[in-house]
Amino acid sequence: MKECIKYHNEIKTVLIVEDNEAHAEIIRRVFEEKSPELSFNHVACINDAIKWLEFNKENHPPLVISDYNLPDGNGLELTKDAASPEEVGFPIIILTGEGSEKLAVRSLKSGALDYVVKSNEELHQLPKIAAHAIRQWNLIMERKYAENELKDFIDDLDEANDHLEDFLGGMSQDFDDSISSVRNFGKILQEKYADKLDEAALTDLKRVADATERTDKLLDKLSEYVVPIYFYSSLISVYSTKISLLNRKVLSLKI
Repeated sequence: MKECIKYHNEIKTVLIVEDNEAHAEIIRRVFEEKSPELSFNHVACINDAIKWLEFNKENHPPLVISDYNLPDGNGLELTKDAASPEEVGFPIIILTGEGSEKLAVRSLKSGALDYVVKSNEELHQLPKIAAHAIRQWNLIMERKYAENELKDFIDDLDEANDHLEDFLGGMSQDFDDSISSVRNFGKILQEKYADKLDEAALTDLKRVADATERTDKLLDKLSEYVVPIYFYSSLISVYSTKISLLNRKVLSLKI
């Protein structure tokens, strides 16, 4: 089976992308007070955020909390036109100074896990909102891991199915050839030497002919029981369809 690494590490880092130093300081203090287990990192623009993410890409993904309006772009640029959180590659929450239903919908459709309007109350709620987003992210990653496990299992079944089909096909051909040889040899003996064989020899030839027929039928019956044991491609298609449906559901996954 192909190696599939299970996602089991909790997010321990928060990257704040915020050009307003006062807001960034409030967020830092709130996290230090309510979520001291999370390390806090701060950058002021998209460029620096991209550089930070690139430099730390080998580490576990951070939770990114980004202001929407930034000096060199908007926070959604960090999602790189993703359509789901897992396509983004890390959990992200978008902050904005003004509430906008269109922006909220756009944020969620771009892979953000949440959208927060900046206010004193909401900023102080960020650790709670962050914990919720991290739980969502962990569920998404666990689902992805389970899907990868299932995909690998299906691939293995498909490969085993092909091998078994080849084996059964070769075995069946060998049996057919052997039975045909015995049957033909018996017919040749009976046709060429019938007048020279006594009754006992003819009886033995008939027994051989009957035995080959019974063997042929038994092999057909055996195939009827053996072949259904392995997974048909139709069953594999059912599993593949279920995976596709799971992928579609991720966009609406909300705790």
